[in-house]
Amino acid sequence: MAMGPAKDTRATFQHEIVCLDDLVEPDDRYRRLDQLVDWSFIRTAAAPYYSEQGRPSVDPIVLVKLMLVGALEGEGSMREVLRVSALRLDLRRFLGYGLGERLPVHATVSLNQTRRFIDARLFEQLFTRSVALCREHGLLDGTHLSIDGFHSEANAALASLRGSLAPAPEPTAPEAADPTDTPSAPDSSAQLELAPPRSGPAPRRRASNATSRSTSDPDARLRHKPGQRPHLQHRGQVAVDPLHRCVVSCLGESAAGHEGDAIAPLLDRARFVAGELGSVGADKGFAAERVLADLERRRVAAFIPPQPNMLPKDGVARSEGQRLALQARGRCKSPEGIWAHAHRMADAEGVISEAKCQGTLARARCRGTALFHIQVLIDFAAVNCKRLVRHAGVQSGLAAGTAAQRRAPACARGPADAPAGCVWSFEVCLN
Repeated sequence: MAMGPAKDTRATFQHEIVCLDDLVEPDDRYRRLDQLVDWSFIRTAAAPYYSEQGRPSVDPIVLVKLMLVGALEGEGSMREVLRVSALRLDLRRFLGYGLGERLPVHATVSLNQTRRFIDARLFEQLFTRSVALCREHGLLDGTHLSIDGFHSEANAALASLRGSLAPAPEPTAPEAADPTDTPSAPDSSAQLELAPPRSGPAPRRRASNATSRSTSDPDARLRHKPGQRPHLQHRGQVAVDPLHRCVVSCLGESAAGHEGDAIAPLLDRARFVAGELGSVGADKGFAAERVLADLERRRVAAFIPPQPNMLPKDGVARSEGQRLALQARGRCKSPEGIWAHAHRMADAEGVISEAKCQGTLARARCRGTALFHIQVLIDFAAVNCKRLVRHAGVQSGLAAGTAAQRRAPACARGPADAPAGCVWSFEVCLN
């Protein structure tokens, strides 16, 4: 074989007419996602946030796609997402930007997420649309849901904790108070008093949610596991369908309170896609009398192991709560309960691990429960997008490859004889 000619690397300018659509692989994830999803719903949902007058803003489809790219790539920094998007051809095609166009700055994306779209309605529609597409492509079973919770480290340090004194509750007035009664002296027990002198080493102070708040993120709560130091965290909840492990509902909330209180809102969010829901599975952290009673009213079988203190010692139920706990324990020991337990560990815990290790939910990007809920919606919408690309077929009714739906900049139009499908053509200068 003869040696080929040497490449001239000293050339400073190389002009070439290229088509960006031809430079991206046919089976690229973002190309398939563009074929499956009609992104025009974002402009309709974002219309109330914009005025009819003023300077034109960045396309809201581009803003939402950039946030989705961060979740799909597992990159929590918007600066890094924009840097990678500027270098990768598939991401430029997905965003609709030519090779010579400059992407938005990170402040534009962050300000829209934390201020303009703070009510999360746009991201609720994004997640709901991903679930609806999973249902249309037959990726949902709809008869069983695996529910689990997780904690994400808050964007706040333990050094931001400060002691707080909550005001004492006001005494309740008697039902029939005599207006002629004279006011009594204030209760001396409610007043602060100086501590007596102390000798010996100073006791070690321990912060708790009852006595401390973070000045950086007041919504964050202290949580810890045995043998580990406490962390400021937020809590998320997720409900997963077992067929293809698609997420049908999710919720970002404060880490305070009982985990089982999130089952009702999760089922309310999933009622449109899981109309034939017959059972749910969760761990014993979700077990409570009110939770089991609510699921019984909904006629949904609860495969939730009861807490030991919920069961009667002699095995005879003497209250409604003990009756519900004994029934729940019996269901968990049945073959269906064993199946639900296995799927909860594989589906719900697997999706949470995927969102933490491959997504951005290991740590909250912003501060506050509202912004953490937005992050949860975006990350689990990205999980559903992965399922769509992997398992769903491209249907003509859902394709979004028309020129009207794509963002084709006027400055990035190629020659008139460009082949069909090359909606982005450029004159490239390699310097």
